[in-house]
Amino acid sequence: MSLYSFSEGELDERLENGESVGGGGAAQQQQHEEEERLKRNWSKKRRRSSEHKSCLGDSLGLRDQSKFCSLMAKTGERSILFSESVIKVNRKGKPQERWLMITDGALYNIEPTSVKVRRRIALSNISHISTSQLSDNFFIIHVPSEYDYLFVSAHKTEIVLLLVRVYREATGEELQLVMQNVIDYRIDKDQQRRISFEEARDGVYTKIYRYAKKSR
Repeated sequence: MSLYSFSEGELDERLENGESVGGGGAAQQQQHEEEERLKRNWSKKRRRSSEHKSCLGDSLGLRDQSKFCSLMAKTGERSILFSESVIKVNRKGKPQERWLMITDGALYNIEPTSVKVRRRIALSNISHISTSQLSDNFFIIHVPSEYDYLFVSAHKTEIVLLLVRVYREATGEELQLVMQNVIDYRIDKDQQRRISFEEARDGVYTKIYRYAKKSR
């Protein structure tokens, strides 16, 4: 049974498509070269516009807010590397606006109205990231010890590449990227959803299905 279906354009209307402004210097150049290498190795169709974007950084200015400085002091994290408004698809298949924050040690889901941290995921707890093989904006963060997140962002490629880099720096290991057009993900301890992707005339058509409970 299909829970929810939509074309890519329906969610794109809720996302900002601003271009980023890159910095200079040897460190930025090295990071850029690494991202380009990963893009070449990541054999996936992407929107043409993503080829000309680089990581946005802290676009929400969260590193200037005392609340997040205090939070990072408690967790031992050193810097906020990325923040942006994204869409989180909830367990009922409905889109919700969220702020996504990435630090040198964790990924955060923040509710934008209350500016409340809804969830912190240590980078070391992420097993892999799933995307389709098409030019959509969906990506799934898989967390075996808890449950997974389905996100949508016009800057998906930049977010994934950043997570690959900071995961390597935090754990010394490579973060696995899995590309397939039918993906299963967990919405809680016992329940799963299945998302499928199909090319359509106007972009990519996406369906989310109920999936059988995991056997105990």
